[in-house]
Amino acid sequence: MIDMRINKYQKISNSKYRLFLSNGEVIDTYANIILEQELLTNKELTLSTYNKILNDTIIYEKYDACLKYIQVRVRSEKEIRDYLKRKKADQEEVEIIIEKLKNSNYLNDDYFAKCFINDKLKFTLWGPYKVINELKKHNINNEIINKYSYLLDDELIKQKLEKLLNKKISANHKLDNIHLKNKLYNNFLKLGYESSMILTILNNIL
Repeated sequence: MIDMRINKYQKISNSKYRLFLSNGEVIDTYANIILEQELLTNKELTLSTYNKILNDTIIYEKYDACLKYIQVRVRSEKEIRDYLKRKKADQEEVEIIIEKLKNSNYLNDDYFAKCFINDKLKFTLWGPYKVINELKKHNINNEIINKYSYLLDDELIKQKLEKLLNKKISANHKLDNIHLKNKLYNNFLKLGYESSMILTILNNIL
């Protein structure tokens, strides 16, 4: 391919531009790539620059998709890796995008773990063991989990469990105490609460 020239730029969104080349080809790419490649001042494209624009655009499209994915809620590195695989990104693209997200502070497993623990304790029925097991499924290492173990303080967990059990018992109008206690014990054991804590609270209430 002979060297080409950019004849015209057309803005097509807040972050994307359409490049019209002298050979009649049209390329849609991102403002960041135009700035990185200094295409505003150097409008002559070598084959090497042309190929880099195409490759960088593919990577940036997937990077941009990741940003939108992260905007929904905080994500773990594992979630982003899985998401990129679904987007058919190859391993090199995955590593480039992961590094870019980390450098921009959009991806941080330490921050993810803290948010995850807080959210699950506040907005779900989950107990500490389930929270920890789910963090491990996100490949969060023990060092990070231990760092935020204070959020899983026994007294806080006990207060939460007491409220939940009282609420469940108040809503029950069918089972007798023995069957209700057995049902609640099994349910909250599966939700990740300590066996002895469940029994102690149930014995005090029922």
